[in-house]
Amino acid sequence: MSKEEITQFLQDMQVEEPASKEEFHQAVKAAYKDRATQVYFIWKKLKELYPEVDANKVIREGSMEFGRYQGEKIAKKYGAENIGPKEALLGQTSKGGILTFEQEITVLEDDKAVKLFHCCPHAEALQELGCSAETIKMFCRDMLGHCDYAICEPFPNVTIEFPTTVADGKGQPCAMTITRKK
Repeated sequence: MSKEEITQFLQDMQVEEPASKEEFHQAVKAAYKDRATQVYFIWKKLKELYPEVDANKVIREGSMEFGRYQGEKIAKKYGAENIGPKEALLGQTSKGGILTFEQEITVLEDDKAVKLFHCCPHAEALQELGCSAETIKMFCRDMLGHCDYAICEPFPNVTIEFPTTVADGKGQPCAMTITRKK
């Protein structure tokens, strides 16, 4: 490809132009879907090449390590002892997350915080790969979702749960629910 062709290609993509809200939303969503697809293929290949290895555990443990890493960053920002439900929820909320997962904060109190995820690019990616509803739910509940639980591990004052998830297949959002420990 010539330098002119490269320049024209980038101009056609409008790389130098600001992204609209929808372009940003779709770009971040595509990145999350790609991440879920990559993890799925790693999981599948582990099962194929190393059947003696618990592939679910490998993905779950990796997800937890990532969550702990994220949680430590939040703990440094606020101080782990100072983190209640509000800080834990807001500390893991971003513009990209709100747009991509179509998040809605419905409760933000000292003792409880709830954020609903109306969209899940991970579940969408697995669905596009032809995974069964059971596999999608298992991927969320048994592996990828452990990242969110681990994010709150460094915070001694809170617990986190997901009474519902998009991946449960019952038409309900993921309901991240963070409560203050009594």
